[in-house]
Amino acid sequence: MSDEVESSDAPSDDDIARIEALFSRADATLWTDPPPGAEAAIMAAIVDHESDGAEAPQRRLGTKFGATAWLATAAALVVVVTGIALIARGGDDATVFALSGTDQAPDASAEVEVSETPVGVKILLTPAALPPAPDGTYYECWLSDGEVKVSAGTFHLRGGTGQIELWAGVGGPDFDRLAVTLEPLDDDLDSSGDVYLSGTFEPDS
Repeated sequence: MSDEVESSDAPSDDDIARIEALFSRADATLWTDPPPGAEAAIMAAIVDHESDGAEAPQRRLGTKFGATAWLATAAALVVVVTGIALIARGGDDATVFALSGTDQAPDASAEVEVSETPVGVKILLTPAALPPAPDGTYYECWLSDGEVKVSAGTFHLRGGTGQIELWAGVGGPDFDRLAVTLEPLDDDLDSSGDVYLSGTFEPDS
């Protein structure tokens, strides 16, 4: 006699209720259409998992394992789709503007994309003609309201140029100035005031 226990391929009413509860926890304002191929990629991952040996223990453990698998898949979908929505919303609400070089780097410039997100202000900085920071120094990005300066992160460009992702914990209509300074590698956390790029923009209120 086989010791395998026949399992159900579909969740019970209780399982469906728990799955719906998982989806209800996601912020409805964040939902958006996923990018093309997202659904296929998720389903392919589930199929790969089953083909790697998940099917055998499911038959042996019965409906308890089936319910757990359904709930785990639902939770993963909530995380994946919500993450996609956050990324899409950040791009839709972005403010794009340019930074100009100062006397320290008159030929330098940068394109900047600023997005307000639920976790902070995302800044995408793409510099042009900005020289690499010399050894023992680094560049620091500052978001300011004219009086208060808040660091949004650091970079050095010694490996080449490209888009730089930075983050700041402040935003709103008052913080409408962005600057990039050259900083010495020391224990002073204040701005050096040695500005290489600067600009203003109109943030979302």
